[in-house]
Amino acid sequence: MDDKIVVVDDDPGTIYLIGRILHGVCQLSFATSGEKALQLVHDSPPDLILLDAELPGMSGFKVFDALLAAPDVEGVPIIFITSHSEAGFEVSALNMGAADFIAKPFTSARLLARVKTHLRNKHSTDQLRRTVSIDALTGVGSRHQFDESLKREWLRGLRVSDPIGLLLIEVDHFKLYNERYGHAKGDVCLRRVATAIKGITRRPADVVARCGGEQFAVLLPQTSRRGAEYIAQRILDAVDALKISHEDSLSAHHVTASIGVSCYDEQSTCWEGPPTNFRFGDDLQKCRAANGLLLAADKALHSAKQAGHARARLLDIAELEAPFLTRDIAPPAREEQRAKWA
Repeated sequence: MDDKIVVVDDDPGTIYLIGRILHGVCQLSFATSGEKALQLVHDSPPDLILLDAELPGMSGFKVFDALLAAPDVEGVPIIFITSHSEAGFEVSALNMGAADFIAKPFTSARLLARVKTHLRNKHSTDQLRRTVSIDALTGVGSRHQFDESLKREWLRGLRVSDPIGLLLIEVDHFKLYNERYGHAKGDVCLRRVATAIKGITRRPADVVARCGGEQFAVLLPQTSRRGAEYIAQRILDAVDALKISHEDSLSAHHVTASIGVSCYDEQSTCWEGPPTNFRFGDDLQKCRAANGLLLAADKALHSAKQAGHARARLLDIAELEAPFLTRDIAPPAREEQRAKWA
C-alpha cells in the first residue's frame, strides 16, 4: 500500500465515500480547498490526484493549471470528478490534459477500476523514466535526470530557503586520450571517473549525472559554497588518485579533471532568504532561474580550462554576467566538512 492518492473535494459525503472505496488500496490524503490541495501535493507528491472541478474559491480548473506548471508533480495523473456529466465538459477536461473524467454519482466498482488502471499506468511510466534516467555507459544519472532534478531541487530550495551548489566536471584532453588509446579504453576511463565521483557524493539527495561526452554534473542540494568547494577538491583528488595514464595530456601524465562550481547561498547578493508568501503560480518563472546556476557553472568550468585545466573555479549565480569574477576555490575546510559528506 505504498501508492499515495490526494482527494480534493469540498463535499464531506464524497470524501467519506471515496475513503471507504479506496481503504486498504493506497495511502489517502484529503483537501477541501484548492489552496490546501496545492500545499498538500507540493509537500508530498502523490501517485494520483482525484480532483473535484467545482471547489469554493479557487476552482478545480485553476488548481489543475497550477499543478501542470509544478515540476514536483510532473507525470502524476489527475482525474476530474464532477457532477457535470455533459460530453462537452468531459471533452474539455481531457483536452486540458486530465488523465480521466468520472461523473458523479459513481459506483464503487467504476472508481476502483479507474484508480487501479491509472496507478498501473503510472508505475509503468515511472519504470520507463527510471530506465531513461540512467546513463547506459557509466551507470550514473542521465542528462534527463539531471535536468529534472535541477528544476525540482531549485524550487524546493526556494520554498524552504536552502542553499544549493552545482559542479560541472570535465575530463581534461579526453579527445587526445581517445585518439591515443582508443574508444574502448576511453569508455573504461569514463566509467572509472564516474565511479570516483559517485564515491565522493554519498548523500541520498546528491545527484551525479553524465551530461554528455566526457562531462559530468553533481547537484548538491542544501549545500553552501564551502561545501561545494570541499566536494570539488575531493573529486579532483579522487580523479588524480585513479592514476589513469594519459601520455598525451597537456596537463599531466595521467587523467585529470577540470571543475566549474556555482552556488546560491546566503553569500549570494541575490539571496532572497525565507519566503514570506511562496506562490505556486510563480513556479514556472522561478524554474527558469535554475538555468542561471547551470550557466554559472559552465562559465566557471570554461575559466578553469582556460587557466590550465586540472583545477576547480567558482562563479556565484549572482555574478553570472560578470564571469571575470570567477575565482579559484578556497582551500577546503576538510575537518569542518568531512562529517557532513562521510
